[in-house]
Amino acid sequence: MKRSALTIIITACIFFLTIFQVFAADDSPVLSGMISDVDGKGVEGASVFVYTGPDIRRPADFISGRTGKDGRFRLVLPPGKYWVVARLKKTEGYGPLMPGDKHSGEPRVLEVVPHPNIESDFTVADIKEAALMKSKTRDDFIKIKGRILDEQGVPVKAGYVIANKSEKKTDMPDYLSVWTDDEGHYMIYLPRGKYYMGAASHFPPGKGGRADRTMFFDADMLDLDIILRPEADALSN
Repeated sequence: MKRSALTIIITACIFFLTIFQVFAADDSPVLSGMISDVDGKGVEGASVFVYTGPDIRRPADFISGRTGKDGRFRLVLPPGKYWVVARLKKTEGYGPLMPGDKHSGEPRVLEVVPHPNIESDFTVADIKEAALMKSKTRDDFIKIKGRILDEQGVPVKAGYVIANKSEKKTDMPDYLSVWTDDEGHYMIYLPRGKYYMGAASHFPPGKGGRADRTMFFDADMLDLDIILRPEADALSN
C-alpha cells in the first residue's frame, strides 16, 4: 500500500509539472517573422539580434537561430523593451559587416509582452542594394564622383561615401555610394542641397561621427576626394 501511494504521488507530481511546463511555455513571448531580401524573397542563413538597449555595436543579448530557405525565424524572449536588427553575416560574432554581408538598417524598437505571437518582418540589404534603393531616381539628381583616401593620401579600397541631410547621426545614412574600387573611386547621386559628407569601410556605418564635412551641391562634381577618418571608422557596428 505504501509503495502504491508513493507511486500515485510521484505520478501526480509529474502530471502537474508537465501541465505547468505546457502552460508556462504557452505564456512565453515568442518573436517570429520573416527575413527577406529587397525583392521580398526569404533569406537563408540570417539571424535576428536582440538588444536590451539602443547600442547595437556590442554582443547581442539574444540571437535567433539561422533562418532556413523560407527566411522564417522564431525566438522566445522574456517580456521587455528591445532593439532588434536582422543580419546576414558570412562570419560569426557581432563585428562589423563586410562586403557581401546584409543588414536591416536602424534597430527596430519592440515592446515584448506576455503573448506567444509577436510578428515582425525584416528586410536585409548589402551596401550595393542599399545604395541602389537610394540612388538616382529623378532627372534632378546630380552626380558626385571622386576618391576615398586615407589620412596619408592613399586610395581606400572597399570603402564608401555617406551623405546625410542633417548632423543627426543614424545607423543608415540618407545616401551612400557602392564600394570603392582598387583605386578608391566612388560615385554617388544626390538631390541638390546641403549635405554632411564622410566615408566608412564597414556597413552599416553605425552612429559614429563619419559625416564630418559640410558641402553644398548645385551641379555635378567629378573630383571630390573624401578622407576616411580611422578614429571615426573604428566606431562602426
